[in-house]
Amino acid sequence: MKKIEHPYQIADSERRNDLRILPFTQNGIEYNSCFVLLNPFYKRKKRYENFDKQKPKWIEGRRSEIKNDYEKYYWSEFTESSQIHDIKEIIHCFYVYDSNYIERFQKVKKSVWVAFQETISDNQLFWNADSHISVLTIDTILEALKKLGYAKLALYDIFKDDLVFRKTDELIKSENDFPSEFRLVTEDKRLLFYQEYEHYETFIYSTDLKLLKSFLKLTDFEGFFATDKTTALWSEVEYKDDDKILTIKDE
Repeated sequence: MKKIEHPYQIADSERRNDLRILPFTQNGIEYNSCFVLLNPFYKRKKRYENFDKQKPKWIEGRRSEIKNDYEKYYWSEFTESSQIHDIKEIIHCFYVYDSNYIERFQKVKKSVWVAFQETISDNQLFWNADSHISVLTIDTILEALKKLGYAKLALYDIFKDDLVFRKTDELIKSENDFPSEFRLVTEDKRLLFYQEYEHYETFIYSTDLKLLKSFLKLTDFEGFFATDKTTALWSEVEYKDDDKILTIKDE
């Protein structure tokens, strides 16, 4: 685990009690601990000669194929390469690029936008699609849970009817991606992995902070622990009057 300092959360976001990440209830269980996993970038192992013209729009294919063609590129590496030290600004670049319709996510500093695009192009990176978890992290999750003794897990999306537990080994061998807006829960429900619509991060919930930390020690994940004040809008930013701001309409 690579712990990142909890980002500064603007006052308007922090006041949103209705969007607090903790506590969280799912399947009749209340979770009081959460690690916010920053889904890593995909870095192509074999470089394109002309990345901007040849790159596909989406990362698609069998899990084994994707793992063969791409490797993880961490947010800490991205901030070092781009000199964009506020990870909230990186998320705003995702939203701007993906033409998010929400007004507050249509703005980004022009200097940040330029640095973001240059870093993506120079390192031939793809960011993880919103509402999904990176294929490159799926095996890490499953293998860590297996080491903790979890032989069965339930994987489902928001439209599930009942929890159906499958063998962890079956999920490890599967070539399928996790579903969009997925939920993955251990058989004792002490660990819950949760992806939400239009989020580029994954929430890892637990009823036991010690268990959560034991899980994270078995991974190479980057992220931060939520507090009782962290909201789903933690990535919102506010700009000063003298900031040079770019909006989608300017593009």
